[in-house]
Amino acid sequence: MLDQKVFGDKLRNHRKRLGLTQEKVAERVGVSPQAISKWEAGDCLPDCFNLKALSDVYKISTDVLLETETNDDIEAVASKIEQLGTEFIWATANCDRYDTNLRQELGEDLWKMWKGIYFAEVGNRQKQEESKRQGNLRIIGSFGTKIWDDDGVACVIQSELIKKLTVFDKETIDVMNALCSEEGQKLILSLRCDIPTPKQEIIEKTNMDISRLNELLLMFTESRMIEYVADNRSPDSGYLMSGHCGIAAYMALAAMFILNKTRYTVSQFLIG
Repeated sequence: MLDQKVFGDKLRNHRKRLGLTQEKVAERVGVSPQAISKWEAGDCLPDCFNLKALSDVYKISTDVLLETETNDDIEAVASKIEQLGTEFIWATANCDRYDTNLRQELGEDLWKMWKGIYFAEVGNRQKQEESKRQGNLRIIGSFGTKIWDDDGVACVIQSELIKKLTVFDKETIDVMNALCSEEGQKLILSLRCDIPTPKQEIIEKTNMDISRLNELLLMFTESRMIEYVADNRSPDSGYLMSGHCGIAAYMALAAMFILNKTRYTVSQFLIG
């Protein structure tokens, strides 16, 4: 059942979030400022046409506006987010714009959804909105570390994992040193995760000494960062990024990308 008081509070919060006055919202919706005031006070409800106009002004769905049940159960909130995401995906998966590359296009839409969750932090609301507009977020707190970058980086490391981290063995360090070397970076960046790259093409792309290339191909294959795909019935034979440790390789290169960024926001909403 719709709680008019909670509904009014939501309208007020969304208006203030956008920095709008009651008069400005009234102008956009096409009603009097007094009507906006009554809706926010919970004295009465807008009709379906004005509700749609409000959702357009606040850039949220009418379903979200009309949801007035308390969400203090994190499992319920998580389930609702999952439900909304799933409904969106299956409702739009058959759209024409997804015909060419369904997984790629859905990934771009999911990226937008993730961003909305990523920037929902407890703390300074103004700083939160500013960071979201800039598309850049860095948080260090008791939960762990969290980073978002519109250039294509999203990562969370929980403090429980950080506590378990230790100095790794020499073999692992050698692999990481090789990966972060100029030759290692060239090799990884010459490969794809969907289509195998023939060895001759890797040579041409990296301009690497053949003995060094063979050494890295063997090391990265044994460490499961890359794999060799051979099919005698198809010309598509060669090396590609592994679905397991290949992700770690990309994470390492992304870390170097982050280290080289000099302009970003620092937001510490979580303290303690």
